[in-house]
Amino acid sequence: MALLIKGATLLSGKTADILIEGNKIAKVSSAISASCEKINAKGKIAIPGLVNTHTHAPMSLFKGIAEDMKLEAWLSKVRKAEEKLTAKQVYIGTMLACLEMIKSGTTCFSDMYFHMHEVAKAASKSGIRATLGYGMVDLGDEKKRKKELSIAEKLVKDWHGKGKMRCSIAPHSIYLCSKELLIAANKLSSKYSVPYHMHLSETRKEVFVCLEKTKKRPAYYLNSLGVLSKRTVLAHCVWLTKEEVRLLASKQVSASLNPVSNMKLAGGSTAPMPEMQEFGMNISLGTDGSASNNSLSMLETMKTLGLLQKNCRWDPRVANAQSLFSAATLGGARALGINAGSLKPGLLADIILLDKKAANLVPSHSLLANLIYSAHAGNITDSIIGGKLVMKDRKILTFNEEKVVEQAEKEKNKLTA
Repeated sequence: MALLIKGATLLSGKTADILIEGNKIAKVSSAISASCEKINAKGKIAIPGLVNTHTHAPMSLFKGIAEDMKLEAWLSKVRKAEEKLTAKQVYIGTMLACLEMIKSGTTCFSDMYFHMHEVAKAASKSGIRATLGYGMVDLGDEKKRKKELSIAEKLVKDWHGKGKMRCSIAPHSIYLCSKELLIAANKLSSKYSVPYHMHLSETRKEVFVCLEKTKKRPAYYLNSLGVLSKRTVLAHCVWLTKEEVRLLASKQVSASLNPVSNMKLAGGSTAPMPEMQEFGMNISLGTDGSASNNSLSMLETMKTLGLLQKNCRWDPRVANAQSLFSAATLGGARALGINAGSLKPGLLADIILLDKKAANLVPSHSLLANLIYSAHAGNITDSIIGGKLVMKDRKILTFNEEKVVEQAEKEKNKLTA
């Protein structure tokens, strides 16, 4: 099966055709001829799909459920809702998240939550690419630890490599997981060659508690357990020192920066992106869940990260447009071990098209700057994931989007009753 994108504008400003064969990009050139389905991309910008390396898709049902609260109160409100969350609601919430992500240009997301088989079913139906991990918590309980590891491994066995689904091993954090769980989880990650996905240094309190209990800062604590490697993806990474960044970079760890969530929950700092760049650490971006962000837009995340870094460092050069775009595309693909993130032959055909003539994207002095600082979800016209057209002219082709919205609206009262 082949697909030909005709006359697209690349970020370089050049016009090109993109030939897709199977699930990969076969050729990027001018005037390609092929007998296959064609997409007229004249007046559209083609870029690689955006990769969201940290979210909690089912929490799309929690959008607006806990607003303007201190962290402790926010956590309490969210946990009460989670206690009521059913497997069916996880499926519906994930469908809603996939709808929002596809419409805002995300072609791949990495998730950590529970009822993950329902997340996998929903993601698979939507046509999006996903890396899914069961969020493990043991609180030092050996019996619970064994059960958590068993659930995590079963998810990998059932879904890894099935269609566009991949899996990860996902211990929640250093404060909800024992060292035994963190070590055992890393062994599973190594066994199946899948990402090791967890939260790290999201809050100042997390750092202080780690220092009190282990006499080590979080990154050094993980290193002492032997769990840092190229497979490791650490979400947030807000309260890291320069030496922690140096350590993580030397271990080829990837960071997933979540600036919108961090600011909304008033984390009080921002991830040390300049130091990550200095030491060559792979940087990717995440939205976090809708309970702490309200939006799953990676376009918004790119812009927010850029503005936050520039403002906090008093230097507009620290997060240039190219570094932000790379983090949202190639950096995300690298973090998840996916052969994507660029419009090059041989890579996975995860491609989105934007309306070049939209008022907010004109004039085009810099297509890249427009993409980072001017674009919004409404500019995304088409989405191709794994060589398959998932959205055409903003119409989802893989599922009934109106039905998904109706189902999500029906479920909201059940979570707060």
